[in-house]
Amino acid sequence: MRFRCHRGKTIERLAEYASAQQIEPDFALSVSEQRKREAFELLRRVGIHAELPLVLLCPGSINSRSKRWPTERYAALADLFSESGSQVALIGSGAEAEISQQVLTQTRHRPVVLTGRTSVPEIIAIIALADILITNDTGPAHIGSAVGTPTLVIFGPTNPATTRPFASTAEIIREPPDCAPCMLRDCPIDHRCMTAIQPEQVFAQARRMLLREPAEVIA
Repeated sequence: MRFRCHRGKTIERLAEYASAQQIEPDFALSVSEQRKREAFELLRRVGIHAELPLVLLCPGSINSRSKRWPTERYAALADLFSESGSQVALIGSGAEAEISQQVLTQTRHRPVVLTGRTSVPEIIAIIALADILITNDTGPAHIGSAVGTPTLVIFGPTNPATTRPFASTAEIIREPPDCAPCMLRDCPIDHRCMTAIQPEQVFAQARRMLLREPAEVIA
């Protein structure tokens, strides 16, 4: 059986499709005040104070080692934030605990480690309370974008045109060589797409983002 449609209706539907294509996607995720208060209490118990900026770092990536910015770079970035007066916490799933531990052992100023210590609802609320999230191209990048937290995503082997978070509060940083994006899970050469990005670059871009949009404080 052939589908038959009046020509006028076909044109009308094509016009509707074209206009739909122009609409920006809305991936907003709301977090209840109760969830935020519970997250604030969790942060207070681990030594995070509402009076100081909170920077979240997500150094892991479960499905690809090549998406990980080197742990020593995350450690240097954590120290830059600590020395500027911010509080730093490492986040991620339990499977990423070893990566966070590697970052921790290379820092001069000990960050709070929340990696593997939170449920999904808890980490969503914590991200919503943070002043900024800095992460590899992984799940939390999209959570940060969805809850409206300034989110800076470090890109290397993946393609930001297809996997970057689509929100006005999200930005990316990358220094792509000729071989990027390769989409490989392990770099067969020297990981130059990631090692080209310096902690000072990420810190400077994150500071500019912080100045544009202060975070909500839940007391």
